[in-house]
Amino acid sequence: MAVAKVSERWAAMSLVPKEEVGLLVDGLARHYQVIGPKQKGKAFVLEKLASGQELRLDYQTSILPPRKALIRPRETMFSFHDNQVETVQDAGPQVLFGLHPCDVHALTLLDQVFSLEYEDPYYAARRQQTYVVALNCTTVGENCFCYLMGTGPTLRDGYDLLLTDLGNEYLVEVGSDAGEELLRHLSLRPAPRVRVVEKEKRLDQVRRQFRQQMEVTEMREVLAGSYNHPAWRELAKDCLGCGNCTMVCPTCFCFQVKDQLELDLNHGQRVREWDSCLLWDYSLVALGHNFRPQLETRLKQRLYHKLYYYEDQIGTPGCVGCGRCVTNCPAGIHPLEVVARLKGE
Repeated sequence: MAVAKVSERWAAMSLVPKEEVGLLVDGLARHYQVIGPKQKGKAFVLEKLASGQELRLDYQTSILPPRKALIRPRETMFSFHDNQVETVQDAGPQVLFGLHPCDVHALTLLDQVFSLEYEDPYYAARRQQTYVVALNCTTVGENCFCYLMGTGPTLRDGYDLLLTDLGNEYLVEVGSDAGEELLRHLSLRPAPRVRVVEKEKRLDQVRRQFRQQMEVTEMREVLAGSYNHPAWRELAKDCLGCGNCTMVCPTCFCFQVKDQLELDLNHGQRVREWDSCLLWDYSLVALGHNFRPQLETRLKQRLYHKLYYYEDQIGTPGCVGCGRCVTNCPAGIHPLEVVARLKGE
């Protein structure tokens, strides 16, 4: 994977006019599969770009997070027939273009999750061939709270190339050896250092736009003493248990594995697909026992894992403040409002 902290080695910066960003994508597409934000109805999705004209960098957030490019919503792990096993080959190197800082941060969390004890070979193979062209945020979405979680609106590491909107052009910064390699396929003009000053001014303006005020350490303290709080029962009355929040979350990683056999028992495939701790059958085991039959306990597990257990596992909260769960929740449940309710506010 091409992820590194920025150092003096990559001090050179470039500029690309906004009208030429599409050409930049077309240049990369000659060597890589480019996945970026494009419009779908009134929303935006991260999908393969047929050309640079489809790219929309003015998006707030995508429906599904970039993890879908590394952990497929549904994928065949291998197939078998007549005692022969065939593994599935991926398309090759890919560039995730225009990812916001919160989503880049989410990828760094998934890198740890899928390599902590046992490396996931499917994730690792894709990650090794994935390059990240990130985009600093210069606007704040209605449900964004990345600043509170320390994951945005700006980015310091975890990228190969980083873009910042300066009005009529983008500042391009290199963050890794792979980023330098990407630029070799492109022709960009050098950026004067004064443009960096303009970048910092723009990003400072964005930071002032955030409304939510709560410390991450405060959230842990509240949750630590609120497991049996009566508010959970009331929240469960609002929650539909649909799993929307987990499906759009950039750091959720649960999946289930199924073997699908043909009637002759000589042909079949092993498939894995996204799963959700909010669904009733997620904790269902053999002989019909369910460890979390009540929706209240599943809702509690979801939020405790994101804001408490995740930090115990890898040292940082599992929420990056992208706001997708709020946007896509039919009941409008907001993690920060849940914590405030537990706090008594």
